[in-house]
Amino acid sequence: MLLLHGLGGTSDDWKAVMRELAPRHRVVAPDLPGYGDSGPIPGTSPAAVADFVWAFADALGISRAAVMGHSEGGAIAISMALQRPDRTTHLVLVSAAGLGRLVNPLLMVLGATPLGDLVPRLAKLPAGPEALVAALALFGSPRPWRVPKPWFTKMRQAASSTGVLVHAVVTLRQGVSARGQENLLLDSLPGLTQPVLVAWGTHDVMLPVSQAWGAVRRLRHGRLALVPCTGHLLPIEAPERLVAAVAPFLAEDGPRTERTVRTEPSADTGAAST
Repeated sequence: MLLLHGLGGTSDDWKAVMRELAPRHRVVAPDLPGYGDSGPIPGTSPAAVADFVWAFADALGISRAAVMGHSEGGAIAISMALQRPDRTTHLVLVSAAGLGRLVNPLLMVLGATPLGDLVPRLAKLPAGPEALVAALALFGSPRPWRVPKPWFTKMRQAASSTGVLVHAVVTLRQGVSARGQENLLLDSLPGLTQPVLVAWGTHDVMLPVSQAWGAVRRLRHGRLALVPCTGHLLPIEAPERLVAAVAPFLAEDGPRTERTVRTEPSADTGAAST
């Protein structure tokens, strides 16, 4: 399995998910270009980064893989599957970018106005990195106290780097404008031949959960998993519940034509996950 993190994140975002999946799968999570320990590449589009990830897979001798992407990583995962359908066995899209115009207005402001240029400058202020990470947690999860402390530590390190923040703003501006999300991938979804699981937190305020439904309707072999009382940081705040939906999906040998609805018990709410 190849796991792709979102805008501004690192491979550490997947640590808890990797622990859950590792007994059954070989799981690999790279730092995408410009983040963590990976340097930037000339292009920042999902297609350009998808090329990078396939080259990374070649270097590791990975011929075929299931690909799971979160947020911007979801858009990259779609591009990977379209580029090399013969090498992509399954696709998991977690709160994926590029599946509809609607996006949090804050991201539109940062992407379409000079205010986005202020973000890298916050890295130089005494409490700037902490403020950036706190804002991400508040917008990313309806219960930010559930986000593990190591994530805050790692993200503070990332938010202390002007270069990382500049790269994140450049990438954001390529994908978000005053109109909302650009480079939409909805029209490409019918071309996916792999089984696809679309997973979303029901309380995502960054990308609306309605985009999950719209995506599944366009897929040939689409499945939907909604996780109650979780937000955009689903892989970080509720990794066990995400894996509970992903594991049986990955166990299937081939595509299923019907669009089914799965329900899993929610341990902390008593509600159902669809």
